[in-house]
Parts: sequence; structure tokens; C-alpha cells
Amino acid sequence: MSGGQDGGRRWAGIVLRALGFGVVGMIVLPVVASMSVLALAHLAGDCGPGSSGGCEMGAAGVGLYAILPGFVLGAGWSVFRDLRKR
Repeated sequence: MSGGQDGGRRWAGIVLRALGFGVVGMIVLPVVASMSVLALAHLAGDCGPGSSGGCEMGAAGVGLYAILPGFVLGAGWSVFRDLRKR
């Protein structure tokens, strides 16, 4: 019966790693996306001193919209990597 316990531990490890990578992705992707939007907007000349603040609000919106995809990408990458090791 110990084979069943080892399989359960393995799946528990996969799930915990997926949650960890998901949380990391949930933090990293929105930050990168927001900074990218701000950098591109400033380089294009649409943002900067004297602007109404719409660029910053757009970057915040992109960051908020990237939270869930960041989690899914991080967790999916972790599961893919763990199952490939098998």
C-alpha cells in the first residue's frame, strides 16, 4: 500500500509547486506588463509631464488584467515541467 502513498505525495508536491509558481507568475507578469506599457507609452511621446494621467491608468489596467493569466501561465508551466520529468 505504500505505492499509493508515494503517488499521493508526488501529486501533492506537483500541486504545491504549481501553486507556488502560479503565485510567482501572478506577481511577475503584471509588473512586467505594466512597466512595458509605461515604457512604450513614454517612448512614443504620449505620456510624460503635463499628460492627464491616462497612460498610468492604462498601465494599471494592464497590470490588473495580467494577474489571472500570470497565475495560469506559472501553474501551467510548473505542471508541464513536473509531468515531463516523469
